[in-house]
Amino acid sequence: MKVAAVIYDMGEAARVDEMLAALAQRLRSDGYALAGAVQHNTDEAGRPCSDMRIEDLSTGRLMDISNPKTTGTGCRLDATALEDVAGIVAGGLDGVVDLVILNRFGKQEIAGNGFRAMMESAVAREIPLLTVLNGVHRPAWDSFASGMAASLPPNAAAIEHWCRSVLPAKASAGT
Repeated sequence: MKVAAVIYDMGEAARVDEMLAALAQRLRSDGYALAGAVQHNTDEAGRPCSDMRIEDLSTGRLMDISNPKTTGTGCRLDATALEDVAGIVAGGLDGVVDLVILNRFGKQEIAGNGFRAMMESAVAREIPLLTVLNGVHRPAWDSFASGMAASLPPNAAAIEHWCRSVLPAKASAGT
């Protein structure tokens, strides 16, 4: 099973999201077919938190997954929007896919929602899967992955090394 999880601590999520988005861009530019999603957070001055948007890696489409904010409310995931987005993103598994990247194994996935079904489908199809999780969700992840997943630090070089180790070799330009 070619599955890995980047395990981060509280306060590192935004940095890890940026690393995954940059990695996905590099892999696509190298000709790899990706499916899944990465998260982009948009900060605006005077707002209590960032807007959360998901990029569908097979199409590039950006979709909002945050609840509208009002004064005094914190960041909140719109679980219904996440389910809609997960269904759209799962369509990326219908074509040729070299790697699935999913931005989170979190509360929704632990409950069997969100991107959980796409993770299960990638594993069943033997497509390499990379995901990210807060260390507090490690016991649930270990149960899901049955101890068969690699654990990666929130380090761009380590993450990219793992991805390239499971990806098919690409012919060099001009060969």
